[in-house]
Amino acid sequence: MSELIITNGDAAANILSAAGIGGRIVPWRDVLHEGPLVPSDGLNALSETRATYLSVRFDIPFAEARADFLARDAIVMGHGLFTELSIWLEHDLYDQLQLLQILHFLNSESRTMGVRLIQADDFLATQQPQTVLRFAAKSIDITPAMLSSAANVWRALTKPTPMAVVEYLNTPADEFRFLKSALGRFIEELPSTIGGLARTEREIAIAVAAGGLRPSDVFAHLLVAEDAPFLGDWSAYRIIDDLVGAGEPMIMGTKTRFPCQGSKDEVDDYLTSPLSLTRFGKAVLAGDEDVVNVNGIDRWWAGTHLEGRDCWRWDGQRRRIIPPDGVIKGNSQ
Repeated sequence: MSELIITNGDAAANILSAAGIGGRIVPWRDVLHEGPLVPSDGLNALSETRATYLSVRFDIPFAEARADFLARDAIVMGHGLFTELSIWLEHDLYDQLQLLQILHFLNSESRTMGVRLIQADDFLATQQPQTVLRFAAKSIDITPAMLSSAANVWRALTKPTPMAVVEYLNTPADEFRFLKSALGRFIEELPSTIGGLARTEREIAIAVAAGGLRPSDVFAHLLVAEDAPFLGDWSAYRIIDDLVGAGEPMIMGTKTRFPCQGSKDEVDDYLTSPLSLTRFGKAVLAGDEDVVNVNGIDRWWAGTHLEGRDCWRWDGQRRRIIPPDGVIKGNSQ
């Protein structure tokens, strides 16, 4: 019997291997909550889009990013060589988006035989080899109905507006016990109707406003601020860079963008730079200015391209999204 094991990243893969789980372990390695998620036929097509985005965002050579995705995709597309397929993922947004992409692919292949899902309510990478296997006790067999449901949600994410995701959040509970809370958190990454900040941007501004914090301290703050932390350090530092490098900056203190491929000294210099809010940053945080109205926006939220000054917004007080034209077409809860 051969088994294919899919998990979220290298740290989790190493823990599962150390726990004695046999088979081929494939880490997914993609921050799907960042950058475009567009309709595509097959894994390879989206991987091209994702490699392009990640190479620019994190200064990764495109050929390297593309080769990593193609190697992953080749193994997963050869799933027929494996009699068992186990998906080991966590409860947070990072993993739940990966789950949707994986199940969307398996749905296109009509593969349910031998497929099981292990969902952890804690982080796999923080486990010990002797503790990680406890999550397998609650594994569930993937059914055709589950594949179809996950594929529908994935397609909702790739649409050019968030409305289909909102519609899913308003449906009754399903077999994916962490998915709705994760997507509800994702909705909060739309610009707010007050100040124009996404939730992560606002948390960064709140941390910096306290004074005396460095980028490494801000990242630690972000982890504590989340019920289910999903943001990696590179992602956090790039958001800080966005707020520093905007036309009208909200934050000052760093001399350069985070050097993803830099030396240890360059990284240390960045991480220890003291940050502070600009006058504009304080006004945005107070709700007296709107960062999107002033600076505009050019960012992807899944399949939704947020651009210009009129874009989809999140109304946190009323828990609903607002379209660019301001005409409310549905609630998020």
